[in-house]
Amino acid sequence: MDKNDKLQEKLDLLSALKEDEEKNKKKKKDKFDLDPKKEAVLEEIKKVKDATPKQKNILLIILSFLALVISISYFLYNITKAKNNINQPYLIANSGCLIILSILLVITGFVKKKKGISIFNKLNILALTSYVIFQFLVTTETIKFPTLKTVGDLSNMSINEVIKWASSNHVKLEQTYEYSESIDSNYVISQDIPADTLLKKVEKIEVIVSNGPNYELTVNIPNMVGWKVDDVVKKIKEEKLSNTKIEFNFNEAIEKDILYEQSKSGEMKRNDEFILKFSLGSEADLKPVELIDLIKKEEFDATLWLKRNGIQYEISYEFHNNIEKGKVISTTPAKGTTIDQKTMKVKLVISKGPKIIAPDLTKMSLEEISEWATKNKLVLNYTSEYNDKIKAGDIIRVSVKKGDPLEENMKIEVVTSKGTLKMISISDGDITALRNFATENNLTLTETEEFHNSIEKGKFISISKKTGDTINSTEEIKVIISLGKSVELPNFIGMNVNNAKNTCKNIGITCQMSYVYSSKTKGTIFNQSMTAGSKVIGNTHIVLTVSNGPKPSSSSGNSNNNYNGGSTNNNTGNNNNNNSNNNTNTGNQTPPTQTCVNYTLRLGAGGNVQQTQSIIKQLNPNGKFSFKSVNPGYGTNGSLRNDMLSTYQGTTHTSCETITIYIIDRSL
Repeated sequence: MDKNDKLQEKLDLLSALKEDEEKNKKKKKDKFDLDPKKEAVLEEIKKVKDATPKQKNILLIILSFLALVISISYFLYNITKAKNNINQPYLIANSGCLIILSILLVITGFVKKKKGISIFNKLNILALTSYVIFQFLVTTETIKFPTLKTVGDLSNMSINEVIKWASSNHVKLEQTYEYSESIDSNYVISQDIPADTLLKKVEKIEVIVSNGPNYELTVNIPNMVGWKVDDVVKKIKEEKLSNTKIEFNFNEAIEKDILYEQSKSGEMKRNDEFILKFSLGSEADLKPVELIDLIKKEEFDATLWLKRNGIQYEISYEFHNNIEKGKVISTTPAKGTTIDQKTMKVKLVISKGPKIIAPDLTKMSLEEISEWATKNKLVLNYTSEYNDKIKAGDIIRVSVKKGDPLEENMKIEVVTSKGTLKMISISDGDITALRNFATENNLTLTETEEFHNSIEKGKFISISKKTGDTINSTEEIKVIISLGKSVELPNFIGMNVNNAKNTCKNIGITCQMSYVYSSKTKGTIFNQSMTAGSKVIGNTHIVLTVSNGPKPSSSSGNSNNNYNGGSTNNNTGNNNNNNSNNNTNTGNQTPPTQTCVNYTLRLGAGGNVQQTQSIIKQLNPNGKFSFKSVNPGYGTNGSLRNDMLSTYQGTTHTSCETITIYIIDRSL
């Protein structure tokens, strides 16, 4: 047997073995499949295996719960605390999505079956993918969330537009006008509430509105003699000179269009009259000129061209619907006409703008008025005042009547109501705030001062109006201010100096001793500047006159000049007949030198002129007054003229000074 035969035999044997193995496997499988008991056991094992609890991932559950708590907290924060964020709607939606993702994570941590875990894993992936897509769409502004309303940048807006905006957004608008070199008249310069501030936080906004250039402003004008006309005009416009008069005159010695005289140079106001004289050159050199197109040119520029060409002209003004105010409507003759300066004159018609007839503005809303004014290029100046009959925001009055003819750029005053005036809250003793409130609202304030044993000096005893009380414009506010505890002056006459000093110290007043010669016992008080029994405030200053004993005998011969100790002359009609016998003489003494005492002026008022005079004298026993009755057209009888309180109340004066007090007497 050769090698090939042996190899073939081995291959056949191997093939037979494989066939036997396959047959054995098939037999085993068929035998097992045919055994229902084994199959039932296998199924039972599978069920038990599937029912075996899967071990929970404790860390996953804890973290997912933490994420849920954080996302819910973030959601609640955006609802309650992010009210001032203009993107609050987006923040709420975003935090809501995070809550959904956190809830899915929590549920996944509690799922036991593999199939359930697989389902929730897919949901988590889908939710996360959706969230990423949502953020992408928001970032690219494919999805736009509404934002909360904010205050815009009002600068460079016309005041009429701002008024319309404020009205539609229910924001109270207050305007202050200031001059501006860069902002056109009636356009907003600045605002007190920054742009992008949430509108819901704004009740009132104040804007500063341009009043245009300040024509009262002082500018420095150089000496322009020798300048060409175009350079001078450029300077005039740069400095905004509003009252410039230009003349052109023949002058053979000076080149044409050269300035040869100006009325002033150096510092001047913009609205000062400013006269400039330019040369027309030689009259013989003046040639006829073709009239250029002056239509729609400014009056200043049109007349300047005519003047510099030696052309006489006259001007008339007409309303025009299409040509702006101040510009040329027409010329006679028309452009292209050759003008002979010696025989011809040009007529200019200047536009007054469209003719505007005023409607009844009192029957229009502020928004309607603003819209009408903007359309007709009119300027509205709004002011407001309190009015107890017209509700806040409504019109009280306007400066034009229905049917009045108006021109562009005219200013119309519109006064709106602030509603009912109510008493503000005043800190106890803050009399300055009360005075300012009365002055700002043109109210009569009557101040009275009284002694009070329990209310300290300067505090209010009473105010006729409580915080929030309605105040009519014709009413007055009455306030009583405490002078503190009163001190009753004792009778110092007859006391010795030491006792008097102790008494002054004990009762809390300041006593000044004035020593004079007197027949009274040396060292005793024989006169006091304020009468005993007078009620004064603590630390009041009085003068006590102390006897210094009789004057030395060397002066006894001057009896005719003796001081009478304050007694009145009993016989003034006898002139110089024995003056020494006409005095009720208390002894040989010289009159004390007049002493000027400082005091703080206190003002009060009563029901009539006489009562007010009496009260002021009582409050200021050291004062000297000249009372004047006036009728300024406001206030009640006996009240003080408004400037009295602001000028004098609480100021320091001396007893030697006479103060003029103006008291209202409505009968005058």
